[in-house]
This record gives sequence, structure tokens and C-alpha cells, in this order.
Amino acid sequence: MFAKSTLASAVAAAIGVSAVGIAQADSVFFPQVVLSDTVTTIASVINTTASNWDNAGNVSTTHLHYRFYYKAGVNASDATASCEEYDEYLPTSIGDIQTIDLSGHFGADTLGVLFNDPSINNNWAATNRDYAFGRNVAPARGYLYVDNSANSGNTLGGEAFVFEFGSGAAWGYQAYNTNNANYAWAASASPSLVPLMPFGEITTAFFVTPVSVDQAPDVANDYRARVEFFTSMQRGDVYDRDENLISGTVPQDVVCVARIDAMDLLSDGAMARIADGGWARLLNYRLTSNSSTASPANINATATDDAASLSAAATKLTADDGAVVIKLEYNIGGTFNGESVGGTYNNAIIYQP
Repeated sequence: MFAKSTLASAVAAAIGVSAVGIAQADSVFFPQVVLSDTVTTIASVINTTASNWDNAGNVSTTHLHYRFYYKAGVNASDATASCEEYDEYLPTSIGDIQTIDLSGHFGADTLGVLFNDPSINNNWAATNRDYAFGRNVAPARGYLYVDNSANSGNTLGGEAFVFEFGSGAAWGYQAYNTNNANYAWAASASPSLVPLMPFGEITTAFFVTPVSVDQAPDVANDYRARVEFFTSMQRGDVYDRDENLISGTVPQDVVCVARIDAMDLLSDGAMARIADGGWARLLNYRLTSNSSTASPANINATATDDAASLSAAATKLTADDGAVVIKLEYNIGGTFNGESVGGTYNNAIIYQP
């Protein structure tokens, strides 16, 4: 890790966050990485500046700082397990693009680097450093954070797609960028209006990544957020396809990163009433406790992320703190709207701030 200044450390201690990443540096944040025997995540990192690091974290021109926060093995499917952290300084150059298979399934002989990257201006091959951060931890779920030493934004960018290479299905997103480690602003709008497809035909899930003023904490990440349907803004409920309000929702907590199935946000009774789907308002908000009783109250219909009160056991951190939420949908069988289709319907939507 690069050195922390005394002032930065003092400020971080006062607000209860890590000082790493607080210092001015451009960064790019990939909120969902999924890895398994049949699924990988392909990330492209674009660097447009010579303001970088060396391989020890000192200001220089030659390296980017990659940090992978992940849950591995049985914890990969545990919504409330904390993420471990692994980081490394890897070669770069101004104008460089590095496209990486984070699992190492593709590019097994090229350190995870794809597409015949010639290793001339950015001589990554000479260092023999592995870019496939998840090669030894799959199955895993997590997020990727990359920074340089630039003091302005938009010098780093990128995209990623989650690739189920066994079936050929894929979905992707554009990475977030800011000139520090603060990604609280990237939290998806709360509430977000969410259409729900028929549950017997299409699986709907939410990929949830809590965000904070420091998205690159030291050692581990245990940021906690809650997601829940709160449609009438007075109680947990959803609408069916004929505008009937159905009560019966189940809040779910997420630590660091997780997949939450839409069915898990509904009681069995509510599920039976909206088998054909409908719509809901999805809230996301940060917690400081793992209390199962905390819930928003007194939210008016015009609020975007203004839970007026939570229980004493759990409180919001700031007006902007919440989670990046990505909705995933895919068909279970060979039909769509009850009609035969020849392939896989696989779609993801990232809910914007």
C-alpha cells in the first residue's frame, strides 16, 4: 500500500474510514466481478496519463495499483460475509489498454492479458506478474478498484462484462470513475422503479455493492447495505400487473458485495399473488449495524434517498451512502411470454445514481 500522510490518517480516524485512497488519485471502480468454473469477468482498463506509480507505490510513471475485494469459496454466495482484499502494482503506460480475464480461464499463457497485447510500450510480459486476480480464488464474487497518481479525474476508464462461456450468455457495464476513492455518489437511486418479470419463466436478481467515501479500505471490506421493496412508501409492498398493491416483503442485507434474488425480497404469500410479475420501488441504504429490525420509516413519495428514521440499532451514514445495484434477468427455460425462443435471454441493467 502507498504511504499515508499524518493528516490523512487523522482525518480518516475521525470519520471512521481507512486513509488509503483518501489521498488525491484518479481511480476506476468495477462494482461486480463474478468468477466460477463456467463464468468469468473480462475487464478493460484504459489509462490516459503518465501520472502513475512504481512497483512499490511511489509516484512514478510505470504502474497502476489494482485492488481486488472478493468473497471466495462458500463465502461467494454468503450475502453477509466480509470481502478479503488483494492488491498489486502492475505495469502500465500512457495511452494503454489492458483487457484482462480476471479468472485466468482465457489468456492462461499470457498472465490473463488478452488479445495479443504486444508488450512493447507497456512491457507487462517482462515482469511476469499475473493480471488474473481471481485465478486462485474462484468461485468468487467481488469488485475491482484501480488507481493511478493523477490529481484529476477522467484519466482512467474501462468496461467489464460477465461472461458465462459455457452457454455464451453475457452482460456488461461501464466502470465508474472519480479523482479519489469516494464512490458514495455512485449509489443507485433509492428508490428505483423496478419492473418484475414473471417468476416462473424469468429469474430476476440484484447484484448489490455497498459504496462509501472510501471504496479502497485496507485489508478487508465489511460495508453493509440493505435492499428492500418499499413501494407505497409507507410499508413493504409491491404492485401486481393490474395495479393491486400486495403487502409482504422481506429486507435483505449485503456486506461488501452479493447477489440477492428478487424472490428473496418477497414473502411466500406475496410471491403467490404476483406470479406474473409487476413492479416495485427498490430501496438501498447503508447500515452501521447488522440489526434485522432496522427499517426506513416515514418516507414520503417524493424522497429519493431520504429515510427519515431508522431503528436505533442501524442508521444511515450520509444522504448519498447506499449501494450500486445491478438488476439481472434471464429465462429459466425455452420460452419468453410463454412463447418458444431459440436461445438465452440474459440482460443486466445498472440502476444509476
